[in-house]
Formats: sequence, structure tokens, C-alpha cells
Amino acid sequence: MTQPLLELRVRGAVDAARARAAVARVLDAACAGDEAELEFLDGASSWALRAARPGGPAALAVDLSEDGLVLRATVRDGAGESRWESDLPLSEPFDAGAAAGGDPGEADAELLAAELLRTSERAGRVAAVAAERARELEWHQRELEETNQGVLALHAELAEASDEQRRLLAAERSARDQAEAARNRLTFLSTASARLMTSLNQAEIFARLRDLLVPERADAVEVWLTDEDGGLCASDAREAAVPDAVLLAAARRRPADALAGEGQLALPLLTGSGLLGVLLLRRTEPLDADDGVVLDELARRAAASLDNARRFERERDTAATLQRAMLTELPETPGMEMTARYLPATRGMNVGGDWYDVFSRGDGEFIGVVGDVTGHGIHAAVMMGQLRTALRAYALEERSPAVLLERLHRLLGHLEPDLFATAVIVRFRPGDPEVVMAGAGHPPPLWRDGEGTAEAVPLPSGGMLGLPVELTYTDHTVELPPGAALLLYSDGLIERRGESIDDGIARLVEGFGGPPYWRGGPDKAADDLLDAMVKYQDCDDDVCLLVFLAAERDG
Repeated sequence: MTQPLLELRVRGAVDAARARAAVARVLDAACAGDEAELEFLDGASSWALRAARPGGPAALAVDLSEDGLVLRATVRDGAGESRWESDLPLSEPFDAGAAAGGDPGEADAELLAAELLRTSERAGRVAAVAAERARELEWHQRELEETNQGVLALHAELAEASDEQRRLLAAERSARDQAEAARNRLTFLSTASARLMTSLNQAEIFARLRDLLVPERADAVEVWLTDEDGGLCASDAREAAVPDAVLLAAARRRPADALAGEGQLALPLLTGSGLLGVLLLRRTEPLDADDGVVLDELARRAAASLDNARRFERERDTAATLQRAMLTELPETPGMEMTARYLPATRGMNVGGDWYDVFSRGDGEFIGVVGDVTGHGIHAAVMMGQLRTALRAYALEERSPAVLLERLHRLLGHLEPDLFATAVIVRFRPGDPEVVMAGAGHPPPLWRDGEGTAEAVPLPSGGMLGLPVELTYTDHTVELPPGAALLLYSDGLIERRGESIDDGIARLVEGFGGPPYWRGGPDKAADDLLDAMVKYQDCDDDVCLLVFLAAERDG
């Protein structure tokens, strides 16, 4: 073990002061620096002063280690022995020779005072440094506080901005949802209007209402209609008690939710002419205000659609009644078998201006006609009746089909300038093979011999009846020997969408010809022809045909 740089024994305060001065000389040689030196000296002085207490003395030693100086102190008192040790790292090589000095025990008061002043000077420098550091620390603390406050303010602003962004996003999402809901409601109403307004059949409208409302907006739908006495009955004609909500809505003429607990919503079907009925929706889910407005508007549109369907059906029924009254029984004509067929259109008004007629002139000759007034409905049916009556009257004085057409042309132009008609008129005498005919803008008749060869008659065709020009028509004669047949028809028999008139006539010639199946008579021939041409097809126009079959002579 190496000899300590300094080894002292302390018995009192004076020895402690001398020990401090001796340690200071060692520290000066070590160039430890003010702060490290003072800390080291304070530790040495603290333990050195222990010697001044009763029970001392203390031993104080300073050693040199690899890393720096080591201060060791030992104090003995009544409680035993206490030890203290402190290290002082050095950044520069230590000169042990410079640390040697006189015996601290010989130090006089002047030396101790000088050491004290030097120590005080160091302490002052340390204190100044400490004060400067304290000021810097205080400045940094203020900077940190201001920074923290700025960070907190920034965090608050960010939090507020985040909250505002969330509110804006929520508002945007809500607005988008509302816009989407409104668009869906408008789309629903547009689709519903298109579906309801394109039908003129009440039963079909009821079915479409159910398809539109169930299950998205109702669990079940019922329609209650007003009858002639002002009462209410189910649209499906079932016997049932009228729900209270329906009665209330009919009485109030506004939506009624009288039985909300049972999930019923009654909407009156109102038009300008009055109450048509009540639309009853059965729901399990509550109804919001917007849906209520949509359903109320749907009820108004359904009412308009039903009103149109009712008007259409009344006009159609009236026109059908009128037309049936015009289609008289064909006369008995020995030597000439006849049959006629009439099929209303399967779509639309179902009643048009097609007609057929065969009547006697009173002199043994007969007039047959197939005609077609443009348009549909009561107006066309009435005009058809007027032309039919006029033809019967004109035929009492005139026997030429061409002249009869000229008179009908002038009459129609005078009565209805906006209506037009087509027709083929034939004159025949039963037993005589000669048939005279004339046409006005009508499809050509078909002729067939007894062997089944059929062809269109090349009939000179004048213009349509009623055109605002002077027209003349020409008689044409064909032979109808026994077993031969003649077919008059309206354009509904041959017209098809996407097909020309010539193609339709070609199909009809094919159906009218073929093997001689006319042994069954004209009735079977007409039925077979309808089966082949139109009976099982959707037709946009009426179909009318008139068949003449020259009877074969016996023997």
C-alpha cells in the first residue's frame, strides 16, 4: 500500500482548520476546479470537525488512486468507529511533489486566515457561478413554462379544431344522409307515378300499389272504394267490416292514424271530383314525418290514376255497348254462306271504329262492307255507326260500290273533318258468281278457289274516306264460282310491330289458302284463321273479318 499524500489527526477545531488548509493545498496541486474542490473540502471539513466533539479524535487521510484523489476519514466515539470516504476524479495528471507542504500543525493564524480568504474567494466564485446558473435555470424554466403554455394552447386549439372537424363531419354526414333519403323518396315517387299512370286498369293499379309499398313501407295494403251510395267496400270485393281508421279518413278527407297502437295508417284517395276511396297501410314500425308526406303524395297520385282508370273503363264499356249494338246478325242468303268475326284490341281502349255489315238492297242483291274509322273510343264508335247507317240509306238508291264510297267520303268530310276511314264494299247476288267491289284505302280482299289457291285481289284503291280532297273510286269485278271464297278484313288482322303490311298480307294469304278445309264451312275457316293470325297474340288494334263462301251446287 502506498504512502498517503496527506495523513492528519484532528483533535479539535484548530486541527480541523489546519486539516482543511492542508487538503486545500493538495487540491490546488490537483487543479480540481472550484466546485469540485469546495465539495471535497466541505466533506473533509465536516468529518474533521467531528474531532472537536467529545469522544474524538478523528483521522483524516488523502490518497492518490488511478482515477483521482480519495479522501478517507475515521472517527472514534463512544458508539464505536465511523468511516467516510469521498472520491474526486481528475481530468489532468497529478503532480504529487507540488502537493507537499509544511506541517499543518505549524500553520499560524496568518496562514489559516489566508487559506480562509482563498476558500471564501472560491466560494464566492462558486456562488457567482451558482447564481448565474440559477438565473439561467430560471430563464429556462420560464421558457419551458411559456413553451408548455404554448403547447397547451396548441393542444387546446387542436382539440377544438378536432371537435369542430368532428362536428362538421357529422353535419356533413347528416346532410348527406338527408339528401340521400330525400333523393330516394323523390325516386320512389317518380317510379310510383310512372307505374301507376301507365295503367288504365283498376285491378292492375291495386296490384302495383301493393308491389310499391310492401314490404319497404308497409306490411300490408288495402284499398277501400266508395260505392254509388257513398259507402265503402273492399277493392277485392270481399265481405269485411270497414276499419275505423278508414271511416275516419273518409270523413275527415285527410290522413288518419286513429289506431296508431294497431299500426294502421289511412290515406284518403281524393280527386277534384271527390273521394274515390281510402288507402289503408298496416305497419309495425313507426312512421316519421317525411315518410308521411311521401305516402300522402303517393295517395294523391294513386287517386289520379284510379280516376283516369274509372273514366277510361266507363268510356270503354259505353263504346263496347254501342259497338255491339252496331254489329248486327248476318242475313240468310241461299247460295252464299257468310260468317263474320270481331275481336277488340287486347291493349288500350279495346274498342275502335272497325265494323262489318251485310244487308239486302231489296231487289235480290246484297251489300257487304268491312270498314275502319281511325281512332278508338266512343267518338270512333259513334262515327262508325253513322257511316253504317248512311251506307244502308245510300244503298237503297245506288248499287255501285264505287259510288257508295264517294258518297261516304263526302259525308265524312262534312261531319268530321278530323276523322278518316277506310272501307271495302262488295255487291253480290246469291247464285251469281259475279261479285263487284271497290276499296277506299283499305287492305285488299283475298280470293280463294275451291282447290285452296289464294291470292290478294288487285283492287284499285282510292284514298281514305274523309281526306280533304276530291276522290273517285273504281268498281272491280271478280268471279266467285261454287266452292270459292272471298275474305274482307281490317288491318288489325295483319299489322304487327316490326313487320310491314306486305309481310302481314303474305302471312294471311298463306293462312287463307292451303288444303281445301272449307268443307267445314266458313265458320270453321274463320276460327282457324283467327287462331293462326291473332287469337293468342297481343293486338294494338281491333280485328274484323267477313268471309263469303259460294255454295256448291248439288249433283
